[in-house]
Amino acid sequence: MSILMLFNHAFALILATSAPSPRNPFQKPAPASSTAQIFRKAPRPITVGYWLLGAFTCYGIFVYKGSVIPEGVDPATLDVSYRYNVTASTFDREVDFWERYSGMIKLRRELVQQARGNVLEAAVGTGRNSAFYEFDRIKSLTLLDQSKEMVAVARLKWQEDEQCRFITQSALEPLPPPPRWEKEQVEEGYDTVIATMSLCSTPMPELFLRNLASGLSDRSIHADASSAASTDSDTKLPSRILLLEHGRSYYSWMNKFLDWTAPGHALHSGCWWNRDIGQIAEDSGLEVIRIRRKHFGTTWWLELELPVEAKGAKRQQWIDETRRKIAATKTELEQKQGQAGKEMKKQDEERRRAAELEEWRREQREQMKREKS
Repeated sequence: MSILMLFNHAFALILATSAPSPRNPFQKPAPASSTAQIFRKAPRPITVGYWLLGAFTCYGIFVYKGSVIPEGVDPATLDVSYRYNVTASTFDREVDFWERYSGMIKLRRELVQQARGNVLEAAVGTGRNSAFYEFDRIKSLTLLDQSKEMVAVARLKWQEDEQCRFITQSALEPLPPPPRWEKEQVEEGYDTVIATMSLCSTPMPELFLRNLASGLSDRSIHADASSAASTDSDTKLPSRILLLEHGRSYYSWMNKFLDWTAPGHALHSGCWWNRDIGQIAEDSGLEVIRIRRKHFGTTWWLELELPVEAKGAKRQQWIDETRRKIAATKTELEQKQGQAGKEMKKQDEERRRAAELEEWRREQREQMKREKS
């Protein structure tokens, strides 16, 4: 509690020292008020934000405790995606409250409902977007994730059929083409690629985006495309990547908090939440069509398209170059992380087994309660 009060006073000082200038440029600023007066006069959004920041600070202290990156491991390139193998069974319970009351579920719905034609969802996780697809507008849906534990949870939310399939592989590997439902049908690529909360957990976010783009179709699709695409519409859209991510904020104080807690959060949850998503999109070389930001700028909505150099005759050359870069970067990261990285994965595998055992015990206890009642 004393830590929270300390943060309260620090945040009050920030508000007092960063207040906007008075309207009259010749008027001297009023003397600083006491902490109590500042927060009594603060608008309700400021008060709510101040409590949220206090909660986040406590969370940062909690996840940082005991979360130490081994010597010799570069935090910026540490692959923490294997953490999802441990948290798969409890992931939905952990994030559902936050997503429901922060408006994240609404953003997921808006993003996914833009999907058209042949659709690939990379890093599908536990399938939190499953309820939002409109199957009258898509021809096929491929759900991909490298964690077999996450895919197992996602399968419980779907009825796999001819229109929907699951694939367990990394999104940094060559992507499978869209399914061919008819022998004479040749699909060039995906019309829509979707990824939500994915750039935070990959060690090569720029190449991750380039590889997703390598799976895009080099053609336009009707805006109302479905399994029987309409041909009477003049509105056509190019193939597109739709992203919903979290990363750096508009505000320096928020970014300082994200940087401070990033290592602990990454080792605890498998996510580097302090990445500059806009810079990653720019460095990927893809064409950025649209950016929206919410939650102090930490939630990013991006729409990307293939660059000119990845279309037409140069397309295969661009794809081959992307795959060479991925292979070279992967080798470089493995050499840098070395034995320390392997030891972390070994320890995490032990935690995963312990988590599975605890989950099994919890299910057994619930079953015994049901039988007694």
